[in-house]
Amino acid sequence: MAASSLWSLNASAQLSYNQGDLLLGMRTPGPENDLIVDLGPASQYVNATGPITISGTYYTAAQFTASGLDFNNLYFSVFGDTAGNTIWATANSPLAEHTFYSQSIGAGQFEAIAQGAEDAGSWYSANAANSSSAVITPNVFFTGGGTDLSYTLGVLDPNSGVANFQYFGAVNEANTTAGFSAGSSPLYLNLYELDPYSNNTTQPPGTRLGYFELDPNGTLTFDAGVAPTPEPGTGFMFCAGMLALGAIRRFHRTV
Repeated sequence: MAASSLWSLNASAQLSYNQGDLLLGMRTPGPENDLIVDLGPASQYVNATGPITISGTYYTAAQFTASGLDFNNLYFSVFGDTAGNTIWATANSPLAEHTFYSQSIGAGQFEAIAQGAEDAGSWYSANAANSSSAVITPNVFFTGGGTDLSYTLGVLDPNSGVANFQYFGAVNEANTTAGFSAGSSPLYLNLYELDPYSNNTTQPPGTRLGYFELDPNGTLTFDAGVAPTPEPGTGFMFCAGMLALGAIRRFHRTV
């Protein structure tokens, strides 16, 4: 079905975004839509003392369904910035801080995605599912000069296809795979705060603020703690025990 037949003029559904908010971007390779969600001021995550529920609060199951995204092939990240070029981004490997000028590049990419979500939401809506905190946008949306970008175009490096916002040296997304919704293991993604620094001889590490947890039942939360390490399955424990037993027997044969 052509995109023009899916999108209708709807000037009332505009994302209520302010610089300093965190944005959640979700995409599935192939389908034509992204879902952009405003998670509110970054300060509430920086100062979080307990879990924050994202799903059902900032976006609904109906909005996710209307976006056409595949929960078992879902790519997502969280990002944001300030006018002073402090930036927040997710990754499952540590992120380092950079200079004010360097971080302005990442901040500019984030703002282009935010502007794209605001502008697309001002003019187009897949249906009445759009709201002031969550908008469905075409994943090919952009304007001249790159000042308005869809999440898909903003997060992916056009040359490598890596999801690094064309700025970071690490992958900033996590993704589910086939069968995720039928399983029992959550998906974790760390959130970092990066303040610009002025000392060009030392590159400080970013500050890890906590992690996002996506559960197979569709619940997405943020927690200021340390992401749990999944416990080994029974098959792994059995194999480990057999290996240990074999090592003990070999030891006794040699003494």
